[in-house]
Amino acid sequence: MKTINDYMNDPRLLNDPDMAGALEPVKEIHAIRLKIQEETANMTTAEKIEFLNKEAEAFLAPMGKSLCYDLAGQGKLKPRQPVI
Repeated sequence: MKTINDYMNDPRLLNDPDMAGALEPVKEIHAIRLKIQEETANMTTAEKIEFLNKEAEAFLAPMGKSLCYDLAGQGKLKPRQPVI
C-alpha cells in the first residue's frame, strides 16, 4: 500500500502546474485525495462507507474518541417565541 509521501512524489501531483506554487498543506490534501481515490476505485458505495468508517475509527482511537454518538432523548428542537 502506498503512503502519503509516495503520493506527494506522484507525477500527477508533480506535473500539475497549479500545484507548483501551492502551499505544502494543499499538496498534502491532494495527495490524500489521490490515495483515497485509488484505494476505493473498485468499491461499491456500501464498501466505501465501511472503509472510510474504519479509517476514521483508526484515526480517532489513539485519542480515545469514537464515531458512536448517543443522541437518544434529545428529541426535536423546540421553536422559540419571537421577541417583540
